[in-house]
Amino acid sequence: MQLAELLNQLLEIRGVTSAAVVRGDGELLEKASQRQVDITFVTGLLASSLASSRVLAGLLGDGEIIQIMLEYEQGPVLLTPLPTGQTQGEGYLLVVTLDAVGNLGRARFQLRKLLPSIAEALAGT
Repeated sequence: MQLAELLNQLLEIRGVTSAAVVRGDGELLEKASQRQVDITFVTGLLASSLASSRVLAGLLGDGEIIQIMLEYEQGPVLLTPLPTGQTQGEGYLLVVTLDAVGNLGRARFQLRKLLPSIAEALAGT
């Protein structure tokens, strides 16, 4: 399945408003959104947030980061490193925005089911 199709599947999850895949260097690969949101200007910041979180996890000895949740007034944002067999700095990051914290549990559960397919689609790029 194509990456764009998988991101559109994420939009079918109740509460998900947008989804994007970003390279470790901040380059936007693909995005899908229910509304007109331009996230291209923040992709570098998202990648930097992941890098900073990895440094913090290393200092605390907490292992690999599985997911980061940032809560904003407009709703939460999930940052999920994608398992693609690449090194940390060269990998990919899935960014998912939600409309409310109340939808977070369901979105995370459904997201876990789609992560292998998204990683597989990236392996083909």
